[in-house]
This record gives sequence, C-alpha cells and structure tokens, in this order.
Amino acid sequence: MKAFILAAGKGERLGSLTETIPKPMLEVAGKPILEYNILMCKKAGIKDIFINLHYLSDIITDYFCDGSKLGVNIQYNYESELLGTAGGILFFINNFKEEPYFVIYGDNYTEFDLLELKTYHESVNSDFTIALHWVDDISHSGVVQLGVNSEIVKFIEKPILDQLEGGWVNSGIYLINPKVIDDLVKQYSDFAKDIIPLALNREQKLYGYKIKNDLWAIDTPALFSSTVDKLNIN
Repeated sequence: MKAFILAAGKGERLGSLTETIPKPMLEVAGKPILEYNILMCKKAGIKDIFINLHYLSDIITDYFCDGSKLGVNIQYNYESELLGTAGGILFFINNFKEEPYFVIYGDNYTEFDLLELKTYHESVNSDFTIALHWVDDISHSGVVQLGVNSEIVKFIEKPILDQLEGGWVNSGIYLINPKVIDDLVKQYSDFAKDIIPLALNREQKLYGYKIKNDLWAIDTPALFSSTVDKLNIN
C-alpha cells in the first residue's frame, strides 16, 4: 500500500505559530504532527509515502530525510507554487496505478487505524472512501449527506448556515481506487471543492466511514491550544 500526504501549506491562520515552521511540523507530545501521520501509515503496513512540499520545505526534508529512520520510504515533490490539495498529487500519480492508495492531510492529528478504512472500503466495493468524524460546528468543514448504506449522496464544503449544527464531516483521510480520479485532477484543483463533487456528478461510488477516534484540526491558534489541552500535553 501507498500514501500521499499533503504537507505543502503554511497555515496562515495560525499566525506567529507558523512564521518559522510549517504547519505539519508543529509539535504535539514532542513530535511533529506530520510524524504521527507517517507512523499511522507505517502501522497500517504502508511503506511507500509521497509528500508534497512548499512552505519551509527544508525543515521537513531535513527532519525526515528519506524516511528510513522511521522505517518507511519517502519521496518528495517541491511545489514552487501551491498546486491545491488535489493538484499536488499530479507529480506522483503514476505511482498509484496498481492498488488503492491513501490520501492524508498531514496537518491533522489523529490515531486512527487506516486498516479499518481499507476493510470498509473493500466491503462496500467503494471507488473513493472518505473517513468522517463528528463535529459540533460544521461551518469550517466539508459536510457529507449519507444514504441508507453510507454512500455519499451530497458533499458541501464549508457550508454557510444561519444556525450552526453538528454533523459528520471530512477528516482529510481518503482511500481511492487507482485511476478513479486521474482524469479529474488538474493543477490548482482541490479535493473538497473540485474532485469529490465531480466524482459524485458522474455517479462514482463514494462512501463515508465514520471513525470512532477523535481528530483534531489545528487551523487556528485557539484550535491548536485546545488540541494540546485535550491531550493533556504541556
């Protein structure tokens, strides 16, 4: 199995926290968040990992090098300009032609077992499975509407609501069958805004898997501080 981890972004909403360090390298319990994502892959038996880079890329490559110290193989691609969450996979797309592959947003923290997603993906014969987690405020997330068999029938990225409510949202962890989205991915394209809606429009089989584990996004200083507090980390 293989995985593409997104690690190119700066995290501008984090302000001074990311002035000298890229968002995926912020530390939780003494390790960069990106390291937890790599170890999550390793635990699931994923040894070949592909990472896109842009902001302060040397900090990431100097820390992880070729991945051997963590027992994985890492290949990088530096983007001189950001290509989007989906556009970033273009450089690596030929590596994902033979079997389903994971896409992971490298700036979220979770301890989810990726093999759970693989088992579910195979059980429903899915083309594209999205790990979902529950949030009380859906206004900053990609919200899914599920059918009776957990197939995704509608996807709304960051909905604008008069009254905020809870719901199952995109966790930024996908399992995608080979060649399913190859013709949809363009430079500057985004999974949530472009690829997922396009795949739904042509009636490909997209499913949502509700994960039991907590997932913490760290998009703002308050969210990062909250994550640290929830995990009792000083």
